[in-house]
Amino acid sequence: MTLQEKTLHRYRQLYPNQPLREISARTGIQITRVFRLFNGKIMKVGELEAFESAINAKIAENPSFAKLSSVVEEASTILTNEELAKIAEYVARKVSAKTFGRFYIKPNFESAIIA
Repeated sequence: MTLQEKTLHRYRQLYPNQPLREISARTGIQITRVFRLFNGKIMKVGELEAFESAINAKIAENPSFAKLSSVVEEASTILTNEELAKIAEYVARKVSAKTFGRFYIKPNFESAIIA
């Protein structure tokens, strides 16, 4: 997966149902160009920066993210490779559990209905 594909995928994860017009307004890129980018045209550096800026703005809305980022940055300079590997494995398991649970656990609404 290229950097462009990763960026557009992350953008769609954060803004799943946003129409092209809103993407254009948020990023400052013309609507026809946004359409072309989502259909495979090569992205310019300025456009990549615009999408990254929108992604970072959405992520920054979560106050825990700034704390996590600073802790990860500090940990990467202080901890050993083995300790970092354990932390990375733990986080990967948490993400997998959330992702797996999101797609495969369906609430049972039939039992919640009261006659």
